[in-house]
Amino acid sequence: MVILMRSSGLRKLKVVLTSFAALLFVSVIIIFPMESYQSALSGLDLFLNSVFPALLPFFIASEIMIGLGIVDFFSVLLKPVMEPLFCCPGDSSFIWVMSMASGYPAGARLTAAFLKQRRITVYEAQRILSFTSTSGPLFMMGAVAIGMMGTKIGGLIIVISHYTAALFLGLGFRFYHSKNYRSGNHKNKKTDRQSCKTICSQALSALYASRRKDGRPVGQLIGDAVRNSVNVLWIVGGFIMFFSVIIDLSMRLKIIDWLASITAIPIKMFSIEEPLIRALTGGLIEITKGSKLISETAATMQAKIAGVSFIIGWSGLCIHAQSVSFLSGTGIRIGLYIIGKFLHGLLAAIISIPLTHFIYPEALTTASAGDLVASAAAWRDNLLTSIRLVFAALLFITVFALFALVWQGIKKKTVVS
Repeated sequence: MVILMRSSGLRKLKVVLTSFAALLFVSVIIIFPMESYQSALSGLDLFLNSVFPALLPFFIASEIMIGLGIVDFFSVLLKPVMEPLFCCPGDSSFIWVMSMASGYPAGARLTAAFLKQRRITVYEAQRILSFTSTSGPLFMMGAVAIGMMGTKIGGLIIVISHYTAALFLGLGFRFYHSKNYRSGNHKNKKTDRQSCKTICSQALSALYASRRKDGRPVGQLIGDAVRNSVNVLWIVGGFIMFFSVIIDLSMRLKIIDWLASITAIPIKMFSIEEPLIRALTGGLIEITKGSKLISETAATMQAKIAGVSFIIGWSGLCIHAQSVSFLSGTGIRIGLYIIGKFLHGLLAAIISIPLTHFIYPEALTTASAGDLVASAAAWRDNLLTSIRLVFAALLFITVFALFALVWQGIKKKTVVS
């Protein structure tokens, strides 16, 4: 009874605090209407010119490939690789590659879609999220490294650090509730060995069965893919505009400075300068704004690379809100997902330091405040680059699948001998 009363009290407190925060936010917008308008306009510009053309081809392609059964085809082929590495089904390879190529929040969206379609379990989805919630190379190399920091080599370090940290995190999360997964596989171990002889035919059968189950004509499938992708992207755009207003108003009201002073207490032991701490604090809320703030500080290029690596791995509250909108109601532990993102950012920052020493030694002494260079690309170039990345992602999955077949054949010969 006492526990129920406490739970009811916590729920009421949560409602009161949420209502108060919403009322305070609306009040600040009324007090600063022009600043709020300009911030929302800046967020809309970022969404329409960068995010929309970069993500649209991936969202449409993923919807079509799921409907055509291509995901099931690669799932069968890549099962021998994904299971021992990450304790995840072959489906996770598709989410992994599409997230690496397109960026946030594709990994969370695809994971939620696969979970709702019962392709994966909740525990598998939690493991998959640990290494498939990643940023895209178009954002890291183009928008951040070249567009904001003015360095190609620094962008390469950021990309390598980001994906390497995701790989390590996936290998660590493979032990999360993995016993049930392993016990289920042991029962069919003999069957799996026998099916190696016809793994290609099984993959084709899985593709045909999935396509027959979907049943939609190709024209309808493409139309649904475009409509669903655009609808989802408008939700993403709304989040970007909302958090753009939050971070700009927070900076105007000196809230970022206040948070930076608190954050500086544990961070100063790492000899990080105060302007960089302020930029990092802004990056905790939104990665694009945080990356811009870091690029404009007078810190060394190495410190900028490490700082950007951290906030891109962390992804920011804006991306977290987008991911939660997809993952809500699926049974996934949001708290564990956020902890994983913090570890992702921390690992990426740590990995970037020795990489910078080895690949980019001049960055250790370079200390100049960077000016924001022109946008990474025009809308059309951004869209074309994204389409090329879609085909590159498919090519990578195909090569990865062929590697899985070769590895399975070698493994089978070793068992027989």
